[in-house]
Amino acid sequence: MNRRHWAGVAALAVATLTIAGCTSGGATGAEEEPGEPVAGGTLTWGVSAEPSAGGLDPMVASAIAAEVIDSIAYDTLLTRDDDGDVEPALATEWEQPDELTWVFQLRDDVTFADGTPFDAGDVVYSFETRADGGSNATYLSSMESVEATGDHEVTFHFSQPDGTFLDAVSARQTFFIVSEEAYGNATEEERQTRTVGTGAFQVTDWEQGVSITMEKNEDYWGDEPYLDEIVFELYPDENTLLAAVQQGSVQAASFIDGSLAQQAEASGFTLGDAAFRQNLAIYINPESGPLADVDVRRAFSLALDRGALVETAMLGNAGVSFVPPAGDPGAPDAADLPYYTRDVDEAKRLLEQAGQPNPEITLSYMGDVAAAHHPVYEMMQQQLAEAGITLNLKATPLAEISPIFTTGESWTDLVAIPGSPRASAVFYLEPVLLEGGVYNHWDGNPDAAKARELLQQAKAATSPEEYADLVDQLATEAAEQALEFVPAAVPVYFEVWDSSKLHGYESDAFYSRSALDTSWLSQ
Repeated sequence: MNRRHWAGVAALAVATLTIAGCTSGGATGAEEEPGEPVAGGTLTWGVSAEPSAGGLDPMVASAIAAEVIDSIAYDTLLTRDDDGDVEPALATEWEQPDELTWVFQLRDDVTFADGTPFDAGDVVYSFETRADGGSNATYLSSMESVEATGDHEVTFHFSQPDGTFLDAVSARQTFFIVSEEAYGNATEEERQTRTVGTGAFQVTDWEQGVSITMEKNEDYWGDEPYLDEIVFELYPDENTLLAAVQQGSVQAASFIDGSLAQQAEASGFTLGDAAFRQNLAIYINPESGPLADVDVRRAFSLALDRGALVETAMLGNAGVSFVPPAGDPGAPDAADLPYYTRDVDEAKRLLEQAGQPNPEITLSYMGDVAAAHHPVYEMMQQQLAEAGITLNLKATPLAEISPIFTTGESWTDLVAIPGSPRASAVFYLEPVLLEGGVYNHWDGNPDAAKARELLQQAKAATSPEEYADLVDQLATEAAEQALEFVPAAVPVYFEVWDSSKLHGYESDAFYSRSALDTSWLSQ
């Protein structure tokens, strides 16, 4: 089985909306029959961002630009199909003999890109390295130990049941498996600028500010890829990227701005289906000011018309959402949540009840990136005014917003930071609720006590059914207490490609570009 062949990946069925004007991954015009696949060629793909802090190091990097590259170069133990169901990857079988133990049987025909064989020791090394302060270590808080119980068998032991572990090891960007030999002996610079994984393509050159080049892995364990090379070219200005698309300088591109992706579609490119996996999260400082009162927070939520934000401010390129985002397999139906359906009269009543009929609230948002999201905040300002709430918008450079969460300084009433997709549903709220969480200003606040308890219960769930039920309860409680505001969920990015040149490609709901393993170019 080729673990990365996902022909025909559709957007998740969980509240994933079709992008306005797109054709469900089909080309705008008539498409010629591609014929039989042809080996060879270089695919040029335009992107608006390159990896930042941590570079490409799969144990450190957390930026989406890095995760997308690493998910092509590295594999995980398990993966997920179109519907979010777990499937084999580097592990062929898995079982839970008791609530505190997971056992995985590994493939015995895999080598890393440098030719060294993959075995249980590499899995143990990868998980122990992550647990010792690597990125996503929070997913392993209940793991007591991991051991090789055979050359190709690994056993995980937990201190308590962990309802999120199977989600984590099957997520595309969470637990990449590295070579103990290659990664362990590499310098920090080598780890950040090259890859030595088991995936179909490996990074061989990174010219910072210009491009990242990936070459076919001759030792790949799946079906041999058709493409020889993939070059991700950097276009920080998305309008310049659109011009490159229209001029034919690239065969594929990724846009944050859905309206620019639609212009690319109008130029003849295929616009892929998009899953709304990224919340436009707005984090609350309840320690002082109007939002310390739950009735003011509830009024704020009731005054928002999220449907209008999606259709008007985001031109239909978004979905109504709460936490987790609408495109996540564990997402609740936002329509069922308390204080989520607009009711301006009730919002006014709650403000009067709180003794704050005309509160003034300041929202800081990133003024120098994600420009496509700014209309959401401006429309929120108009909607809130109808309930008597004055929303002051403070455009703040990203460099000034980041320290808010590392030092706690310069907090305004609200801070907007688009979220990243998480491996499991409860982890969208963990940074908000748990002690030490980067977005947490709720320590000691009784309004968050029940939600915190539900989060811990969900993490310790003993069955998928129990976990799903607790996630729904957690979302309901978080909405009841208005612990976070989410005006909408958006795709991580929109993908377009020239289907007269690039064949066999489909967008996937996990933004991993997995179909590149089996895509090919007309010669």
